[in-house]
Amino acid sequence: MKKLAQITGIILINLIIIAVLLEILLRVFAPSLPGAVGVAVRWVTTGQPYQEEWTQAWQQNIDHYWSLHPDIDDALQYGSPTVSFRMSTVELWENAGVGFRTDPVDYFVDAVVVGDSFGMCFTERADCWVDQLATQTDLGIVNLSQPVTGTTSHLRILRDFGVPLLETNPEPLIIWQFFGNDFNDDYGLAVFRDEVEAPESEDSGENVVRQPSALLAVAETLITGQFVGVPDSEALFVKPYRATYGDNNVLQFGGQYEQTALDMSREINQIGYAYSREAFISAQDIADNLNGNLVIVIIPTREEVYRDVTTPVMGEEAVNRLQSARDAMLDLCAELSLTCYDAYDDLVAVADTGEALYFSDDMHLNPRGNAILAQAVADYLVNSSE
Repeated sequence: MKKLAQITGIILINLIIIAVLLEILLRVFAPSLPGAVGVAVRWVTTGQPYQEEWTQAWQQNIDHYWSLHPDIDDALQYGSPTVSFRMSTVELWENAGVGFRTDPVDYFVDAVVVGDSFGMCFTERADCWVDQLATQTDLGIVNLSQPVTGTTSHLRILRDFGVPLLETNPEPLIIWQFFGNDFNDDYGLAVFRDEVEAPESEDSGENVVRQPSALLAVAETLITGQFVGVPDSEALFVKPYRATYGDNNVLQFGGQYEQTALDMSREINQIGYAYSREAFISAQDIADNLNGNLVIVIIPTREEVYRDVTTPVMGEEAVNRLQSARDAMLDLCAELSLTCYDAYDDLVAVADTGEALYFSDDMHLNPRGNAILAQAVADYLVNSSE
């Protein structure tokens, strides 16, 4: 019995030593560890999941909710732990206070694009659908898109920057990119500006990683498929579902943020919808006064585009909640007689072949998705002008 206790003690001591050594090694090599394991370890050791330090290119703005800093030069940005790109911005004129991911305007402006991060793109700029569209159509396009913004902000950007750029053009084109969270962002801007009363916060105030051990975080990740001890401020963006499709492509989806921000049964999104509706009416008036054309480009969620993959996992009702925002926008197109292009069918046609059009762990279009969208928009513009 004594000998058994000694052997057990030796085994426990060795296990403790191994665990300590593994903990040390994980912390030392945290910046270079790949995949979900690296993400989990970096959450524990640094409080963020990214392989390199970076500074966010956008700041809060009372008129727009958020806006890009002007004069950024090739700054590293992250959309998710696995999605990174370089960002440069220009200030269109002195003291404008807003940066744009576009070239200095020393050319004739045929069109402007207003939108959110789907218009700004979470890719290298050359891969962005706006820049590809400019190349394919030979149009002089200025990209005025701003991240984390909704329709009201897009109207203000159009008024303050788009109109001055287009007013010498006898037949200008306004391309207005829409994604389903724009209604929610309109509500967020209204709260930020104290135009509507903010709901009671459900945030506990906790914003720290709850898992103190890198080794335990790795074990949790290997067992559950993801590290669930992220800060509460980031938990909304965790994708709880995972599926493979095509040639071993991986899709992580069903994040709480998208499930709430695009759900049109929620009162706050209906409040945002009312703001958006007024903004679209004003935008069409601006286009008419310029003798121009306003085209709304509607981008669906990846859960919708890959419905055959996502529905068996998260359920049809959940996917329909995401679709409700796109449906609401299409209803607005009909009600207000707006010219709208819904990219859903064109994206689904390619997605059904097994190609990945969205990033694995981020809701934005990847370079291939941007290329498909650029060609589809170009085709739509040609066909609609005939």
